[in-house]
Amino acid sequence: MTRRLLDGDLVDRMVTLADLPWSLRAYEETFVRNGWHMEGDDGEIVIGWLDVWPVVGEEGVDDWWLLLGEYPGCQEGRDAVCAHPQCRAGCWVAMPFAYFADPDDPEAWEREQGPFFARADCLPQASAADFEAEYVQAGKLLRARLGEPLAESPYRPDGAKKYEVWERGDSWVVLLVESDPISYHAYDQAVVEVRPRV
Repeated sequence: MTRRLLDGDLVDRMVTLADLPWSLRAYEETFVRNGWHMEGDDGEIVIGWLDVWPVVGEEGVDDWWLLLGEYPGCQEGRDAVCAHPQCRAGCWVAMPFAYFADPDDPEAWEREQGPFFARADCLPQASAADFEAEYVQAGKLLRARLGEPLAESPYRPDGAKKYEVWERGDSWVVLLVESDPISYHAYDQAVVEVRPRV
């Protein structure tokens, strides 16, 4: 089950994240520029670190969301760019852009578990080849912006079924396929991820 193709604008926004210092202020300001935030009752910026965070689209129709790790920096303040490996290891921003279920029975999860995890923006008739095509297209978009991925990367994503890694400034930009944690691994998902180099 795939969804609409990842577009160049969303890839550009993810690559821009890799150019930022890993501070809370830098990420908050960029999320505000992208419209990827909410405002609290007193007008403060709200970003759901350590959560699934909706960013673009109509809910239940063409959702785009981020998976957010720990907030950047550390306890030293909003402008701190933390170099502690233990702080940086849990920081990341990931954008899933394609999903895929069993090609022989793509509606099995919905029949067995009910409609909670059914995605309105996915195409049940999509094949494994369609999912692969979206991954390949995302790779082309990233290559156009970042060049070729590293032949040997010191960063290896845990649990990834396949991946490519680029080095950009103080960050890794990663294209990968992994099991989707939101659906309790009912789907595979293709993801663009940005994380600090540790």
